[in-house]
Amino acid sequence: MPQMLIWVQLFMVAMPTLWLVLGALENIRAPAANGTMVADVLAMRGMRDEFPHLYADLGRNRIESPRLHRWIFAAIVISETLIALVMLTGTIALLLAALGAVDLELARILASIGMLGFTLIWSAFLVGGQWVHYWAGAEGAQHTHFLLTIWGSTVLGLLVL
Repeated sequence: MPQMLIWVQLFMVAMPTLWLVLGALENIRAPAANGTMVADVLAMRGMRDEFPHLYADLGRNRIESPRLHRWIFAAIVISETLIALVMLTGTIALLLAALGAVDLELARILASIGMLGFTLIWSAFLVGGQWVHYWAGAEGAQHTHFLLTIWGSTVLGLLVL
């Protein structure tokens, strides 16, 4: 059974790793796709358009600076890329541990650090999103970030059993 647990952990870490690697690559390859969305959320454009009565009360939290939008997006892409690399390292280490080539505890530690980073990205989006009230105007993004936080937390919990 312990050998089976290693393979389960490997699979459970590999999937969010592949998801984040693809996401980071897309953000590097086509930054306008998510960069524009980040700018819209920070400027609270969705809330302004969909909920003008709320925007009148909450719009003071908006961030309008295109320079700050670019800086924040760059910080997101750099963080995602670094965390994706740590996750990839943890995934490879788990594979090598399953094959008996690397210490299992070291592999689990590396994978756990990566999964903690994954979970922290989406938790940070939820906190930052609360500042700009993205539940009104970008609720699809908020739901996605909640699900990603839960996914990361679940896999992290599986690793530290």
